[in-house]
Amino acid sequence: MDKSKRSYFLPGKLVTLFDKECKKGGYVRERVVAAAIATFLKASPNDRHNMFLELESLLSKRGK
Repeated sequence: MDKSKRSYFLPGKLVTLFDKECKKGGYVRERVVAAAIATFLKASPNDRHNMFLELESLLSKRGK
């Protein structure tokens, strides 16, 4: 099964860390992403806002 190309860009460090954590926990990356999306969709608007703030703070630390 061919994987489709990503239509978004993530910092390389974040992707590398995600891969390491998935392997360490014995998880399949695609299922982890699916679970994260499901959690996001089921969250309240306030929780979604907080998730976006966390992501923004994570990405802003990238250059430091």
